Amino acid sequence: MNLNFHPLARLSRFERWFLGVAWLVIVAKCVVVWWAIPHFHVPVHPMWIIGPTVFFAGFVTALWTTHHE
Repeated sequence: MNLNFHPLARLSRFERWFLGVAWLVIVAKCVVVWWAIPHFHVPVHPMWIIGPTVFFAGFVTALWTTHHE
């Protein structure tokens, strides 16, 4: 009997790699935004861009891993 209670245990190897690469792209985007906003003197705090990005990425990741069939 195979009892996998962890949501990521149900994902295939490709799906786990895809999820990992997607999160690496999100982290890279956040680093670039954090650097670019003060560098180009944009009058907004970087968390106004990074916050919603990470929130919605986490939300979509949670939906995808828990509602996978």
